[in-house]
Amino acid sequence: MEEEEKRKKKKQHHFRDTHFYLNFYPQRHHHHHHSVHRFATKQREREEEHMHGQSYCSASSLLSHNSYNRLAIHRAHKNERRRRRRRLQTTTPINTSAMRNDGFSPMEREELVQLENNGDLYVFGYGSIVWKFEIEGIKPIETVRCKAFGWQRRFYQGSTDHRGTLEFPGRTVTMTKCSKDSPVYGVAYRIKKEDVEKCMENLEFREKQYDLRVQLEIYEDDDDTGDHATTKKKKKMISSKAVCWIATEDKKNVNWVGEQTIDEIATVIAKAKGPSGPNYEYLFNLADAMRSFNIEDEHLYELEAKVKKLLGDNTKSRQLK
Repeated sequence: MEEEEKRKKKKQHHFRDTHFYLNFYPQRHHHHHHSVHRFATKQREREEEHMHGQSYCSASSLLSHNSYNRLAIHRAHKNERRRRRRRLQTTTPINTSAMRNDGFSPMEREELVQLENNGDLYVFGYGSIVWKFEIEGIKPIETVRCKAFGWQRRFYQGSTDHRGTLEFPGRTVTMTKCSKDSPVYGVAYRIKKEDVEKCMENLEFREKQYDLRVQLEIYEDDDDTGDHATTKKKKKMISSKAVCWIATEDKKNVNWVGEQTIDEIATVIAKAKGPSGPNYEYLFNLADAMRSFNIEDEHLYELEAKVKKLLGDNTKSRQLK
């Protein structure tokens, strides 16, 4: 009789402690509440089986069982919280570097820019940078005509931020791969190390529609003629780390147009206009700048002539703006 009363007392303590802890740890999620309750119910069943198998249960053992039950409920809550956190942590993250750029935000760049040994930086210009390198407070300490091998200048990139719109993209120049001995001519600006950070910040925004930033070997150039391969061996390398921006056909480049005939490109350039002005102005300024550095570029000058013909402009190239 005395043992039966002790078992009933033990059972009452168990229910009291179970309901106390379930109420003491209120949960916002209905599923979580029931998972903890199921755990407590199974624990109670195990306790009852254990108690029925005991012929004697002291007050100290009752206290021990009650303490264990409270600890079990607390652990159930803790484990459930861990499971929820683990589910959140294993969710597949968004790879922002692989996302398509909207064309109006700077591109994601993973690689760090490599500087010269003294901390300076060469910027290689083959497009608008040739005729418009204007950054407030920064004056290049050196401007040199140069060339990079294995590239050619082509108007394969669309422009929706400067020389066109979303409805009618203009065309701007990029570099595409070609014979390793074929040179593309341009101008390099040497930036002192104190100005490198500001220069890069400015150019990254300016060239935001160009998805690839590269560092090239650039060589001296001085009106020579002859075999390009021999010339590369003889010419002095100016830098192996000259930075420039290139547009490619990568899927994150939303403005890539790709290869077109020179007549198709000329038709677009003659009509397109954007926030920075008419598209043909970009072309004419680039051609004028190349002439000022005595740089020959058959593709560029042929395109210039075709656009002028479409515009009915038979005068000399316009002045730089």
